[in-house]
Amino acid sequence: MSNVPLEKLDAMQLSVLSEIGNIGSGNAATALAQLLNKVVDIEIPSISLMDFDEVAKYLGGPDNRALGVTVTLEGDIQGVMLQVLQKDFANLLINTFYEKELNQFDDISDMDLSVIREMGNITTAAYINSIAKMTNTYINITPPADHIDTIANILSIPAGQFDALGKKVLYIDERFSIADTTIKSSMILILELASMHTLFEKLGIPC
Repeated sequence: MSNVPLEKLDAMQLSVLSEIGNIGSGNAATALAQLLNKVVDIEIPSISLMDFDEVAKYLGGPDNRALGVTVTLEGDIQGVMLQVLQKDFANLLINTFYEKELNQFDDISDMDLSVIREMGNITTAAYINSIAKMTNTYINITPPADHIDTIANILSIPAGQFDALGKKVLYIDERFSIADTTIKSSMILILELASMHTLFEKLGIPC
């Protein structure tokens, strides 16, 4: 098998990644609706292959503070999935379960983080289950970990775990409509190079 860098994937392979992102986003919206007991609509996500510097720009810049939720993928396909939430998403999520005014991330309590980790576990699992089902592979995910920090530091967490793909990641820009409010969530998928090859092999795509 050729050792193809992720940035040199052809149009067919990128189309497969986009399809996985689309299916995962739809499943995540369904799971979020069940968690919140509200109608959740999602726009067709914007899916891109980009490096960490580009991701930081899309998330408001490297110095912007945000909340990240990470899960590690284990099994036939290995990597990390990172969900980055802005304050308005965290605020809406928390206030679904109890009333609280969240003015800044420093106001988040352990109880708030428990709610957010539960959401992260459900939405990331929706993506990973989509990948596992499409590829007929076994993928386990670790319990979610939360990180309140600058975008630069949040992005460095998965980057420090896997370096086989260099700086390239699959970036999925989601926009949910919940109770007449539009909120943004960003999913970032990082796979080890060997796992990316496994993904394409299982889908019958040359790599």
